[in-house]
Amino acid sequence: MIWNSLMLPRHRFIIWLANQEKLLTKERMIRLQMPIEDDKCCLCGESKLETQVHLFAECTWTTKVKAALETWSSIKIQKTEVTECLRWIKGRHWKQYKKEIATAIWGARIYHTWRARNWKLFRGTIVNTEITITQIKKEIVERVDYLKDSRKASKCRYLVQKLCN
Repeated sequence: MIWNSLMLPRHRFIIWLANQEKLLTKERMIRLQMPIEDDKCCLCGESKLETQVHLFAECTWTTKVKAALETWSSIKIQKTEVTECLRWIKGRHWKQYKKEIATAIWGARIYHTWRARNWKLFRGTIVNTEITITQIKKEIVERVDYLKDSRKASKCRYLVQKLCN
């Protein structure tokens, strides 16, 4: 699912790493016995251990982005683990193009969450959720619009029109 034409290569790469649990979260750094200042999530500021599940599903920063994207696309992803999400999308009884759109939206959210985390951690820059939501929508609309005349897209015209209008 991650190697579809709607996903940007940088999104694919981060999803590929996350799927293998290779992203260097604070929880993973602890497992690898790497020294860290603290183990808390820097995005939400809550005193919760920074794990992939927390970052990509439970973090208040992420939940704001997720809720806005679900409202916009009418696609709700129920799972929290990266591998579970991919399996869940793949197993849905949706048209293939809708699965690809869902994966692209979800992948963009994961990528931008990871990027926001890194900007906060290494640059001290707080990334606004509204700017992130706008950026993700822009990226998805550009990809969907570019491929809207494909055979797959023609079978899912209602969703293409909803996202591009």
